[in-house]
Amino acid sequence: MTLEQNAEEEEMLTPYEAYEHNGTADHHTDGFSQDQELLDPRLIGWEFKIVRAKRNLFADPAVFQFLCAEEAEAGWILLEKLDDRRVRFKRPIALREIIKAEFLNYDPYRCSYGSSWQPSKWLSAIALLIAVVVPAYLGYTFVAQSLATTTTRSMQSFPPVAPLPKP
Repeated sequence: MTLEQNAEEEEMLTPYEAYEHNGTADHHTDGFSQDQELLDPRLIGWEFKIVRAKRNLFADPAVFQFLCAEEAEAGWILLEKLDDRRVRFKRPIALREIIKAEFLNYDPYRCSYGSSWQPSKWLSAIALLIAVVVPAYLGYTFVAQSLATTTTRSMQSFPPVAPLPKP
């Protein structure tokens, strides 16, 4: 997926209002008056996040369920699975103070999932190293042997040189 395609998909995501208030008093049955709710913005609204993976990790149902279970510990609710690499979550803003990040095994605001170790990159680097080192070594040994045999042949083809007389 190219960067342009990814940017286009991000722009086509469904927009959600962070403020859910329709102005009627019949939805306030929990003891809060309408004025109290408007004064404390932590009690209304949602926060959203998208968790991304570098590979198609979320195609595996077990991995996807594990991700959803981990995110649920921090109060995140599955909103939609965008594709096998991206999942969108939401949670009430009030849970920022209620659920403490110190008690979780992961960052509740993480946006990437899975290991950063990518075997394809390491294998490519090893293959490149082998592709450079092996021909260089074979070329060196070939040239060294060719020079050694040429030197011994040329030494054998010349007649022995007599020592020069002393004056």
